Amino acid sequence: MYIPRPNLFPPGTIPPDNPLFSSPKSMTDQPSASPGQPEQSPKTPAAKTGGQTNPKNAERPTQPAGRWQGLLGRVIPSGKGLPRLATSTSDNMGLLKGLFLGAVFTAVFYEIFPLPFIQSQTVVAVFDNWVSELILAMALWSLFILYFKYQRHRVELEALRAFRHEDVRRVFAQGVYAKGVDDMLGSLAKSLDSIRRGGFFPTTIHRRITRVLNYVRGVPKKEGVNDLLDYQAGIDVKKLEASYAVLGVFIWAIPILGFIGTVLGIAGSVSEFSSFVQTAEGGGQFNTQMRAALGGVTGGLAVAFNTTFLALVLVIPVMLATSFLQKSEEELLLDIEEYCLEELMPHLHITPSHAEVGETFDQHLHRIMQLSDKWLGQMEPLISNLSLKAQMLAHQIGGVQPIIQGFTDALLPGEEPDAQENPPLKKKRTSPPLQAE
Repeated sequence: MYIPRPNLFPPGTIPPDNPLFSSPKSMTDQPSASPGQPEQSPKTPAAKTGGQTNPKNAERPTQPAGRWQGLLGRVIPSGKGLPRLATSTSDNMGLLKGLFLGAVFTAVFYEIFPLPFIQSQTVVAVFDNWVSELILAMALWSLFILYFKYQRHRVELEALRAFRHEDVRRVFAQGVYAKGVDDMLGSLAKSLDSIRRGGFFPTTIHRRITRVLNYVRGVPKKEGVNDLLDYQAGIDVKKLEASYAVLGVFIWAIPILGFIGTVLGIAGSVSEFSSFVQTAEGGGQFNTQMRAALGGVTGGLAVAFNTTFLALVLVIPVMLATSFLQKSEEELLLDIEEYCLEELMPHLHITPSHAEVGETFDQHLHRIMQLSDKWLGQMEPLISNLSLKAQMLAHQIGGVQPIIQGFTDALLPGEEPDAQENPPLKKKRTSPPLQAE
């Protein structure tokens, strides 16, 4: 059921084109209408007062109208959240509406039409007791719950067909990257809204795909995506089983009410016959009393068998409708799993694209250059200081070198120049001459 949401934007601000997938900054930092530049809408010009734009009367740009925009007010901006209309809330609403409609139709059946106009005493005997009223009310309650579940199931089927549309396939064919999740969610919402006015929010397939995309944005691991799909499939199956818990109770309770009517009818018959036995008198009135007692006994037995008959007859369509609808919803969950494996998973690019790699490389290179410039700036004074100290040390060594040379000359006296220039030659040892034998 559509619930209108209050306006989330302050007066004088322009809401973003897509409130579901816009960033938080775009929701608050939009420029307001300036006094000299009146804001114009696609259909009606802005209201002017004395040549200035009145923000209260200025009409905002026309947004795509639809049922889903009321639901999107519950979503956190930039696609980080999901529509908050939970399945359990819808089931509770269907339960309450079914109870109300079942009670109304039961009252109409017994008080207005058609039971007051039925001439057949057999039909009247079947329905004309308080146990039969409870059985009919509970059966109608169950059928109305099934009707509301079937309506929601039709929306789920239409959503799956919409996701198989060519426009949506083109959106996924562009590739799903971690940094482009917001843009993809925006394109997906526009494509679904063009297929059906108001989109398909929230549905099982939309919820599952949105959670997968949000996970890809936060944790780029394909193994984690597979685990997430399995986990989400288990959640959906448990929700489906929980949604049929009340119907299972009704299917069990309707025959029980029939058996209660049987017990009450037999108990009334036995009580009537026991009263006759205790109060019977001989004479000519015995036959009359016997007929009255037998009438009460047969009436109680009629109530017993009629309630059981009515309960068994009414529980059959409830059981059949429940079985068919549950089977159809289980098949839908399987189709959604196949769709995610065939249409979504092949287009997931956990590794970044070439553009993203180039952008990341440029960012890291720029950061490295900044760090190198910073270190060079810090090392330059140190290098200058070391250079100055090296020059001073060289001057000091140049001044000390003559002193060291004179000290070494005085410590080690030198030889005469001639002796140094012409050192004595050593005699060559010659071997003695060999004697002739």
